[in-house]
Parts: sequence; C-alpha cells; structure tokens
Amino acid sequence: MRKILIVTERRADYSRFKPILNLIEKSEELDYNLVVTGIHLLEKHGNTIEEIKSDGYKIFDTFDMFDDWDGVVKNADSDAPKWSNIATLADDGALMMKGFSNAISSLTDIIKVSKPDIILSGFDIGANLAITIVGAHMNIPIAHIQGGEVSGTIDESIRHAMSKFSHYHFCANEDARQRLIKMGEEPSKIFDVGCPSLDALLDVERLSHTEILEKFGINIDNKYLVVLQHPVTTELGSSKNQIEETIKAVKESGLPAIMIYPNNDAGSNDIIDKICESGIKYVPTLSLQEYVSLLSNCAALIGNSSSGIHETQTFKIPTINIGTRQQGRLRSKNVIDVDYCSSDIKKAIETALYDRDFINKVNNNKNLYGEGDSADKIVKKLETIDISSNIIQKQITY
Repeated sequence: MRKILIVTERRADYSRFKPILNLIEKSEELDYNLVVTGIHLLEKHGNTIEEIKSDGYKIFDTFDMFDDWDGVVKNADSDAPKWSNIATLADDGALMMKGFSNAISSLTDIIKVSKPDIILSGFDIGANLAITIVGAHMNIPIAHIQGGEVSGTIDESIRHAMSKFSHYHFCANEDARQRLIKMGEEPSKIFDVGCPSLDALLDVERLSHTEILEKFGINIDNKYLVVLQHPVTTELGSSKNQIEETIKAVKESGLPAIMIYPNNDAGSNDIIDKICESGIKYVPTLSLQEYVSLLSNCAALIGNSSSGIHETQTFKIPTINIGTRQQGRLRSKNVIDVDYCSSDIKKAIETALYDRDFINKVNNNKNLYGEGDSADKIVKKLETIDISSNIIQKQITY
C-alpha cells in the first residue's frame, strides 16, 4: 500500500483533509500517517486535536510548533531566557517563523520514521509549507492541494512556493490550473479537482434547530450573521482597527451574530481582545459540524476567511469579504468586497439581506470551486500517479 503523510496545523486545513482521509481509509491501495501540530494543540484555540481524535483518525505523531504558547501569553513578563517567553514575540511574524523552524526540524525527524511514499500537502499554511520543503529535500514525491490561486498577504507567497517544491498539483479550478502552467509547472501533472472543503461541508449531518439554540443561543429561523476575520500579516499594525470597524458595522446592523476566533497568525491577539470586549457572542473554535450548521443557515458570512470565497456559494449564502486577505482570488457572484470601513460593511450587509437582484444572483449562481467530489478525484490520483524517482527532479517548462 502507498503510505500518504499528512500534517494538519489548524481547522482550515483539517476540514479540507478530512474527506480525503475518509476515502484513504476505505482505499485498498493507500494508507496514511497523520501528524497533528499548531493551534490544534493550544488551549486558547480550543484544543481541536480532541475533535480529530473523536472523528476516529489515527494520529501518527504530534509536535509543538509554538512551544508553550498558552503559558507564554499568560506569563509574558517572565525573565526566562527562552525565546517564546519574550512578550514582543507573542504576536508577530517572528513567532510565526519560530514555529516554522520548529516544524522544519520536527517534520524532518518524523519523515525519517514514517518513510512515506507520498506527501500530501495543502493550501498556504506554515506546517504544510514546512513538510513540502522537507519532503522535496528528502526526495519524496509531493502532491499539493489548491495551488495556483491568487490572494493577499504572505499566504500567496507561501502557496506559490509550495507549488514550486511540489511534483503534482490538485488545483480547484481551471483558472488556477492555467496559472500553474504559466508558473512553469508540467501540465500533465496538474489536475483540476475542485476544493475538498466542499466535500467535507456537504457530508456533515447538521445540528437541529433545537441543538443550535441550546449550544449557541441562536434561533436559525431568524436572520443572524457569522463573523470570521483573520489578521493580515502584511498589515500587522492595523489588526485592531480592522476588527473594530467590523464589530461596529455588525452592531449597527441590529442583527444577532456569532464571532469565531481568528487563526494565530501575527496580529491575532489584537483581534481576539476586541472580540472578547465587543459584547457580541463568540466562540474560540467550532467543530466542522457546528460550523456547517451555523454557516448554512446564516444571513451572511462576514470577514476575510477563504471559507467566504470557497464555500458559501454552495449554501447560497452571501459573503461580505473585507479588505485585502483574499485579494485577486476567483469569486462566485455571492461575494461583496468592501474596505475596512464600518459604513461600507453595514451597506454590504443591507445589500446581502434586502437587495432582490443580488439575492437572485446568489440563489442562481454556481460555485467556481467545485461540486463536492474533490476528495474522490484526489484519492484516485494518489492511487495511480507515478511516484518513482523519475518525477523527483523538477525543471521549469520554459
């Protein structure tokens, strides 16, 4: 059997890997080793490794990317010399790079033990960049999910770098495929498969009205908003002002809302502080079932998550996309782009809820990122692609 090595750092990559893991478990040709790290291991972000365990996946190994992040934040004034106890590193790009270096070192050792036949990396997330670089240096075939897309911030650089280290590409649409070809990747090794997060969302049994009301105090028969806004690493000093504008608009809309903690990229502490002070209902994290149940019934998703670009159209839900984090990404017609301005965000909320022309477009539009069959296409390719030494040596095609 071919052994596939996968690393997951946060809920964003886990939700996309989950339907693939399900099919690998059923495959007679494949097996997997799953490594769990990053904010999955952090109390502050909900210890989501417990969700992975409850889903029944076997965990091959874990490692601390961010060392004792929770303890560091609580004890930032400590005189201990350890780098992560320096308060100024607790929420900036330096911490991200320390975490990345931890991932490079730990994954090198893990790969030696795992001895995978293929590494399946994904998206634009630090631990996945690390495993891609390490695997390529150790002559292991790399298959990368969702390369070729355009977006803002450091994510774009990470994604394209991963593509250049990868031997196979599972992209989400023809637009991304053509961009990979322009980047000099071999066309025969680029497969248009869609976005696997749609598989996961469509496969989830949703919570009942009563369960949602009991868990979150939200009556889904009424209009409500879901807010998910991450820091933009290239706009580090603006995170606090950016989330303040969003909170102001949500409050002025008069609608109930639930806010979700951002990822732990640089600037996240400012966002979390403002969420906690806002008076709006919030949660540190959500299980996939909880997220799908809330997302599929809400009036709009507000923020700058890729979920608003990749997923909401499948449920005919409007997205109010704020700022530059998803800049340049292919959009379905359910997305309204606005700047970091409360009045613009509030106007967009009104459009999403009451503009009949816009609502009709949302209800009759197709998701440009697939139809929910991506995992099947990916797993079938993993079973058959050439993983001999013939494909390890890459060369740009022009």
